[in-house]
Amino acid sequence: MKRPEGGNRPVPGGRLTSVHSGRPYTNKAVSPESFAGLVVSFGRVLKDNGFVVSVPSVMDALSAISGMGLEDPRDLRTVFGALFMTRMEERGIFDRLFNEFWLSRSIISGNGPADSGTTGNAGPSSDFPETDAGRVPAEAAVQRSQEEEAWHSVPYVVYSPVEILREKDFRDIPEGEDQRMARVIREILSPVLRRVRAKRRPASSGPFIDLRRVLRKNVRFAGDVCELPRLKPALKVKKLVFLCDVSGSMNPYLRFMLRFIKELQVLPTKVETFVFATRLSRITRLLAHARFSHAMTEIGHTVQDWSGGTRIGSCLQRFISVHGAAMLRPSTVVLIHSDGWDRGDPKLLERAMARLHNRAYRVMWVNPLLGGAEYEPTCKGMKTALPYVDSFLPGHNIAGLERVAGTIRGLF
Repeated sequence: MKRPEGGNRPVPGGRLTSVHSGRPYTNKAVSPESFAGLVVSFGRVLKDNGFVVSVPSVMDALSAISGMGLEDPRDLRTVFGALFMTRMEERGIFDRLFNEFWLSRSIISGNGPADSGTTGNAGPSSDFPETDAGRVPAEAAVQRSQEEEAWHSVPYVVYSPVEILREKDFRDIPEGEDQRMARVIREILSPVLRRVRAKRRPASSGPFIDLRRVLRKNVRFAGDVCELPRLKPALKVKKLVFLCDVSGSMNPYLRFMLRFIKELQVLPTKVETFVFATRLSRITRLLAHARFSHAMTEIGHTVQDWSGGTRIGSCLQRFISVHGAAMLRPSTVVLIHSDGWDRGDPKLLERAMARLHNRAYRVMWVNPLLGGAEYEPTCKGMKTALPYVDSFLPGHNIAGLERVAGTIRGLF
């Protein structure tokens, strides 16, 4: 049975019908292998222009196109729009990019929508340039071996620059990639934000209305809404404290961790940030209220021991004595970002770590050196602190920050 006007449903023979033309899709001019590269390239163009494009969404696009074909270009626009647009404000730039990318290529043969009462193939669709029968994109003219190589490499590297950057060490990423890295970091933190926002509990006052309790509470008022029960976030972790090492050995990794912390400022959980080398400095206000580039400049001016030596034990002891009463609670997670190289007294570091471990909910340590295949925590600072660490994680690339984000998500 065919679907009524306005949608897709299998028709006899298991084929799909066009949303716009109502006829079964055909695709005689373009093979899936040659077309896959174009879909991947279009996903890359969208990604570079700020769209959220993931590997699954591009795979869904390939799957949809393989069943639909290219009879009507409006269907191609509809599929890509449904998969890659997340806000109405993106419609204008999406249409411009679609036209520039697809309408400049000869994608389909003369298989446009047929007039009613006619048989055979009609002329080409008015949305695409007219092409000779059998003509295919230039990308389709590559050798068969090159096609197969590109087809098999799609799931790993070609859908998005994220796949290339994911395993790249932060030391090798130039500052010109900062904006792209910021988008990637926002993406890996989005599951954390969704989880925190989804967990709510009843309260006498709060920012959210409990719609289920509204119905129960107002039954006695004959349908009039007289009471509005409230919800507020159910926070198992009420404070995140970051202590970041700004010594010379941590410079290549610091801006990415601070960007990570900056994106966490939208959490309802309080986020506190300190940096240390030989002295402890609080930078919470700068990261919370200033633009990231301005915050980095101000931090560089105010932190006098930037790129100096490291005295982890004395700095942690300073944090505990000055801020511990207000910040170290059973609902506090402490995250230390350091490579563990310490020029101070190991006994002081051990005492400070023991106090942190006893007073905080969890102590996490992010060490960029842990990403090395042959790394072992043999330096005295790391070796002293490790028995008091609940989670020991790498932080040398995006994959490492994904593990950090996943660990934080599991604590909420």
